[in-house]
Amino acid sequence: GIKVFMDGSISGETAFNAEPYPSGKMGVSLTSKEKLARAVNMARENKLQLAVHAMGDQAIQTVIDVTKDLDPWLDEMPSVRIEHASLMNDEMFAEIANSKMKYALVTQPIFFFAEDESYRHYLNAEQFKLAYRVKTMLNSKAMLGLSSDAPCTPWAEPDSPFYSIYAAVTRKAANGDVVNADEAITVPQAVLGYTRDGAKIGGFDDNGTLEAGKAADFVILNKDIFSVPHDELQTVRVKETWMAGEKVFEE
Repeated sequence: GIKVFMDGSISGETAFNAEPYPSGKMGVSLTSKEKLARAVNMARENKLQLAVHAMGDQAIQTVIDVTKDLDPWLDEMPSVRIEHASLMNDEMFAEIANSKMKYALVTQPIFFFAEDESYRHYLNAEQFKLAYRVKTMLNSKAMLGLSSDAPCTPWAEPDSPFYSIYAAVTRKAANGDVVNADEAITVPQAVLGYTRDGAKIGGFDDNGTLEAGKAADFVILNKDIFSVPHDELQTVRVKETWMAGEKVFEE
C-alpha cells in the first residue's frame, strides 16, 4: 500500500494534538489535507491500501475529515488503515460509524505499556482517557488489528506480541500503572487481533487462521495463553515456529 505520516509521537511531543503540550508545543503536522487527498487519489487509482501514521487526535481527525465521505475502493480489505490511532474521542468513532469509508485501526498497546510515564507527563487528564481505546476500537465499525511496531518501541523485546497482549488484557503498564481499565479486552480477542484480524486487514487470504486450504503457518507456545493467569501473559514465549507445515524454529 501507500504509507503516509500525519505526525510524530506523543513521547517526542510531536504527535499533532488539538490541545498543546505542557511546554506549549502543538506537535508536528507533517501532511496537509491537500497532500493527504493526493495520496488518497493515488491509492484509489492504483487499488492500494492507504496506511496512515496518526497518533495525535488532530492528526486522526484530519484523516477522517479527508476520507469519511469517499466510497471504499478495495473489497478484500479496508481501503484506509489508521496506524496507531493513539488518541480517539467518541465523536471520531461516531464519524467512522456513519462514514462511507471502510477503516482499519491498527494500534499498539506496547506503547502505553512501555511509555506510560511520558504519556502521563505530556497529556492532560482528558487526553489520557482517550489513549489506546482498544475495547472501543473492537466494538466500533472499523476493523481492529494489534501490532508490536518493532523496533520503534523502547523495550527490551519490542517484537514480542505477548507484552501487547498482556497490556491489552490487563491495561497495566510496565511500571504497574493502570491505563484506562475499562478499555481492556479478553485474551482471545487480543490473539485474534494479531492473527485473524491482522491478516484480514493486510489482505492476506492464506493465513491468520488454521483452516483446511490455508497455509500451515503457526506457533507452539511454552504456555497455554488462554489459561495462564493474566499477570503471566508477558512471560509467554514461542517454543516452536512452523511454516508451510515444516518446523523452522525450536527453542
